[in-house]
Amino acid sequence: MSVWLKYIHVLAALTFFLAHGASASMAFRIKKERDLARIRAMLDLSGASFAVFGLSLLVLLAAGIAGGFVGHWWKFGWIWVSLGLFLAISIWMGIYSRRVYHPLRKAAGMPYMEGNKEMPAVERASDAEIAALLEGTNPALVAGVSYGLLAVILWLMIFKPF
Repeated sequence: MSVWLKYIHVLAALTFFLAHGASASMAFRIKKERDLARIRAMLDLSGASFAVFGLSLLVLLAAGIAGGFVGHWWKFGWIWVSLGLFLAISIWMGIYSRRVYHPLRKAAGMPYMEGNKEMPAVERASDAEIAALLEGTNPALVAGVSYGLLAVILWLMIFKPF
């Protein structure tokens, strides 16, 4: 992989983690929150980082794929496993956020996504319904699985074991 591709790949990863940090912090804090104004503020903060998060994710992926061609690594298993794990984490996190945080945004009386369509805010749900949605979150599981798989991807990229 060229030095510039490595630079872009690592810079995109750092940007991704910086932008995604707002969502990760929100996930841990919001579970304990019961004040609607604070819940809305946390969801807004998390959503505000989505454009940078998404763009950096695409640059990270593109630089990694380009690096695979430049380094002639597509014949090795480690890059395919890395790409598969990367896609699996991305898909799983997308499904998780749609299943957990989109209904929470709707319940909090905020604009929300339904499929790929942005929906306007509706009347907020009861405090009990919002509390039930908050209890349904599991940030430790998401963080643990994601961190573990990212550690495996990093190991694969550095050590190239097969």
